Amino acid sequence: MQTITRDDGAGRAAGKRKQLGYGASAWLRACGMGLAVWVGLADTAVGQQTLRERIGYDRALARLGASMPTGAGVVFGHVEGQAGAYRPDLTGRPYESVAFTLRSGPSEPSSHATQTAQVIYGQTGLAPGVEVVHVMTAGDYLGAQGLRADTHEPPMGADEEPTAFQPRVYTHSWIGDPPEGQAARVLRRVDYQVDTRDVLVVAGVNNGAETPVPSLLGSAYNAIAVGAVSGASSGGGTRVEGAGRSKPDVVAANGLTSFATPVVAACAALVLEQGDRLVAAGHAEANRSEVVKAALMGAAVKPTGWTAAAGRSLDDHLGAGEINLDRALRIMARGPAEAGETIKTLYGWAYPTVERGGVAGFDLRLPVDTGPVTFTAVWHRRIDGRTAVVRVSDTGERRAFWIDAPRLADVDLRIVSVDQEAEGGETVVAQSVSQVDNVEHVTLDSLAKGAYRVELWRDPERDRLEEGWEVALTWTIERP
Repeated sequence: MQTITRDDGAGRAAGKRKQLGYGASAWLRACGMGLAVWVGLADTAVGQQTLRERIGYDRALARLGASMPTGAGVVFGHVEGQAGAYRPDLTGRPYESVAFTLRSGPSEPSSHATQTAQVIYGQTGLAPGVEVVHVMTAGDYLGAQGLRADTHEPPMGADEEPTAFQPRVYTHSWIGDPPEGQAARVLRRVDYQVDTRDVLVVAGVNNGAETPVPSLLGSAYNAIAVGAVSGASSGGGTRVEGAGRSKPDVVAANGLTSFATPVVAACAALVLEQGDRLVAAGHAEANRSEVVKAALMGAAVKPTGWTAAAGRSLDDHLGAGEINLDRALRIMARGPAEAGETIKTLYGWAYPTVERGGVAGFDLRLPVDTGPVTFTAVWHRRIDGRTAVVRVSDTGERRAFWIDAPRLADVDLRIVSVDQEAEGGETVVAQSVSQVDNVEHVTLDSLAKGAYRVELWRDPERDRLEEGWEVALTWTIERP
């Protein structure tokens, strides 16, 4: 492998890459590649706003000044296209402080990779503090450089190359629809990678409002699936590994999903850096991947036409809404609330463990009627992740198999009015109770003055798992 910081015609990598046994290149494609021409981030206009204005970047910068996160300390995995043409063109771009490592062999510049990279990295990118980017093909991410989905080995981990390969955010502007069994194998490995290593996997869905949610990688429970703010991208629920789950999770401006996805990935890096700062201040869970995902989803602004789909808490095509960096950073401004405490901030987060049959509750006392209110809960699907050795009956050969059995808690989110003068005393005023998703999302135009309790609950009749489950909870409470 070779690290390059400019376009010098190099990019040769030592060694040969193991090819996927199930023909990955046949069912991978870029999200909208070849359908539109991307224009530079600095002058991209979305209606009457620039992209930075629209996503709340400029507002956050004006508010935070020198404390504005930049993505410093966040290593990226940038996954693109096919072998031979998967790297960004570095000619004339302000990437002097960024080291790009090509992990999939020699490569010519790719216009698609160039366009997605410009959104995130370098002096004009949304995450100018990112210094290390590992670039690879989708096939290599699925195989030898990442998930190892064509083997019985566990996914590649940071413990194997602790100084050379530790991506914390992956950006994926490609989609795939392999046969269901292969898709399940990949998605379980993605969920394992995110859950056990606190990696953020940001993946675009397809373009076109009539297209189904693609299997890879947006259908992963623990990934952050990205759609287009126009609504002209996949929706209607997942089709594999649990049909009917709500995806995408969030949407962003910047045209096609290929270019909306790196917007969200960059924002994830900045929120992650803020989480790192809180960890340094003693809040150990602040950079957990489900906390970052809950902050991004909970901060999302509802576009015109947003409505929760029947039986779901998210919009079929718009997810939780449009990404807003300023609101996400407000959510992550300080340490978490503890279960049993009173919520004291307009923006905030918590990370309680919810036991089967148990409730993690937070009191909320409102002295006046509020503006819009949003509560979001996110938790991970867990994958067994053990390696078992079995004996083949006809040959006596012993073989090792990585076990990918999944399990998922069923967590409900509800807002309860606590009125000691009313008959019964307590009334559920809003709730989100999906039995298939690992996200619950409640949004209200207003909450009336009064006392409330925000509850995370695991119904023992529907949730048979005895283990405790960590849940990230975020909230935004707007002034009237």
